Amino acid sequence: MTNNSVADVLIVGGGVIGSLTAYRLSKAGHKVTVVEADGIASGASGTSGGWLTPYSHALHPSMLALAPPSLALHRELAISLPAETGIDHGFTEMPYLRCAMTEEGAGELREFQAIRATEGTVMEWISAEEVRQITRWITADIVGALVSNSEPNLDSYRLTVSAVQAAEKHGATFVSGRVTGLTDAGTEGRAAGVDLEDGSTLSAATVLLAMGPWTGACGEWIGSPLPIKPQRGQMVQIATDNDDETPPLEAGFSAVELPGSVLKKRLTDTVVGATKEDVGFDRSTTQDALVLLLEQASRLSEYVATAQITGQTACLRPITPDGRPYVGRAPKWDNVYVAAGHASEGINFAPVTAVAMADLIAGNEATVDISALSLDRVVTPV
Repeated sequence: MTNNSVADVLIVGGGVIGSLTAYRLSKAGHKVTVVEADGIASGASGTSGGWLTPYSHALHPSMLALAPPSLALHRELAISLPAETGIDHGFTEMPYLRCAMTEEGAGELREFQAIRATEGTVMEWISAEEVRQITRWITADIVGALVSNSEPNLDSYRLTVSAVQAAEKHGATFVSGRVTGLTDAGTEGRAAGVDLEDGSTLSAATVLLAMGPWTGACGEWIGSPLPIKPQRGQMVQIATDNDDETPPLEAGFSAVELPGSVLKKRLTDTVVGATKEDVGFDRSTTQDALVLLLEQASRLSEYVATAQITGQTACLRPITPDGRPYVGRAPKWDNVYVAAGHASEGINFAPVTAVAMADLIAGNEATVDISALSLDRVVTPV
């Protein structure tokens, strides 16, 4: 085998977490190489809905606690990254409406509102009439809605590409290659880098595994299980501003009685999503999913049914058994780390994960508490 690269840190995976970590480390002066098997943001990072909410599904309290600092970092990145790269990644603050179609649903949202208030997140309950003052897209007979003004959205592909270009400006290198394992350093608990499918190696003082759902296969490399599995999420894109008869869409929305959501984007078409399918590593789109998503959203808004369909995407989310990602040092290893398993919240928690990994790898004092995400949960040998 040939050795063709030497780095302080080698990151396996060119998604948003790997790219933002590369940006943080390279900006701090570390020599970073990122190796990606397919293409930058070719997985979930490139096709995510980009909704910065920790409330799209039930989360562990430790993850909810990380949501405010991650959102604060997103707001910083919305200024700093475009200044470095010239790429607008579509970060947008706009209202989000959680509607109730029944009194039972209204009660559920009231309870949701009370829980959020204990966390310091204020969401106002408004009437159906007030909802339609925000957007006329809600055409169903609703009881009312919770309005949130602290759940922005962005373009996840542009964010990842911007992070890559910013990292490259600070000296990071991005290379193509499929990693097949860790390079034996001859010392227990240490890796000398990674082995590639073509027989070459990339050497590094530290290795970070951030391969989304494919990180689960790395359990064999580190000698401990990594129970990360793929979950397919399909979304449909629709044009919402293409005729004079359709009112403008000024907010994202959903109904507590229905799965899915409708997300207004600033730079791209509106997103209707998303499915949750256990189909292995199948990234194909299906007609059944398209019909289902549009039918569900149309129950809340008749304009969804008449909108022009402009696209359909599918991505694979990395799912863990307990709903928490694995972020930290790999068990029994001195210089191998893992950051994966964020389910549908990868974009949301990418900035805080990148900061945590950069601190940990550089040996700095931790600025965020990720102890609940430790890989100590999977210390049983394979």
